[in-house]
Amino acid sequence: MYEKFWGQFLAEQTVADPTFHFEPDGAISPGTPQRNRATTGIRAFLRDRGLQYDKYLGGGVDGRVYRTFDGETGRTIAVKFINTQRTSLETARREVRNYGFVKENRDSFGEYAKYLPVVYKAEMAGVPAEDQTMDGTLIVNGVIYMEELEPLPSEVARSLFAVGSPGDKSKAARVKRDRRLLKNPTMVSSLLNIAWGLLLDPSYFSLEAQIAAENKILERFFKGDFNRKEPNWQTIPWVKKNLSKQATELLALFINVSYEKMLENPEDENGEYIVRMYEENIKSGLMKSFIKAYKKPLVTGAVGNQLRQGSALKGFDTYFGREKDVEEEFPEIVGIRTAMKKFAGRDFKPFDVHSDNVMMRPGSNDIVIVDLGRFNL
Repeated sequence: MYEKFWGQFLAEQTVADPTFHFEPDGAISPGTPQRNRATTGIRAFLRDRGLQYDKYLGGGVDGRVYRTFDGETGRTIAVKFINTQRTSLETARREVRNYGFVKENRDSFGEYAKYLPVVYKAEMAGVPAEDQTMDGTLIVNGVIYMEELEPLPSEVARSLFAVGSPGDKSKAARVKRDRRLLKNPTMVSSLLNIAWGLLLDPSYFSLEAQIAAENKILERFFKGDFNRKEPNWQTIPWVKKNLSKQATELLALFINVSYEKMLENPEDENGEYIVRMYEENIKSGLMKSFIKAYKKPLVTGAVGNQLRQGSALKGFDTYFGREKDVEEEFPEIVGIRTAMKKFAGRDFKPFDVHSDNVMMRPGSNDIVIVDLGRFNL
């Protein structure tokens, strides 16, 4: 079922037609909207624009999204409000600029346009405060009108993209990811080296120790050689809640073998003494660096932007020149990665793409990057 779902993403789909028509003068609906003085806040604003409020869909740091209906056609429109009192005027203007760019240029991206939402209009507007009518106190908002999309299945979103919060859904996604990721020696090697690169203090870990540890870990992991007498860290709550069984076994090898090779290959004559003295701290640091590496997404959530080494957005696809290896093991990421590169090539640089701001287009099952506010234009 999982592989069948992925196959749908690999098929090229035609770009969806707009589900809402705007008049040339910028009005959202033909005819003169009937204002209801008893209606306040966002409902009053939507009514003024000829739209009927349906329900709150969700939101994040910068905006809130509502489902609305066009009174003339009955079609649904997702309307995003970026309240300048909750964020800033600069943030609202950036969102309007970015979505406006997509409205004007989406078709020019050709086959990759499907990874962007259909945007009908983007404007700065005065929206009534919660208890005010359109004639009362207005708050400046960025307002985005776009197609309504559906949530991307959690196991898909959390397998591909950075995840803000851990938990059962994230573990379920990673269990499925690990069935492929951790059967591939190249991917396991990448994970180990990312983890070592994230050590806060690598001064006690010589290059000779790292090479010896990598060879030993790979040999034991793929032979299933797990010494049950060694500490396995399975009882640590975070590990138990978030790591797959395979990853937990690899974590144990990573910590135990890395420490063993540090003792065997000290940096200098005092190295072994220091490693023994700080054993607990060193093993704790190894565990933390492995977890940081394990949490890395498959798809980097930024293109054309320099990310620091430990950024949560930086994925397996950007380490050690392993881009093609990751794509071969996970072909479902090729389309979205290529699209993000195309956008960056037009100076519309993706940033902050994570599991909570990607959705799915009904009917075609296309992955759509729905939150464009942090893109750099």
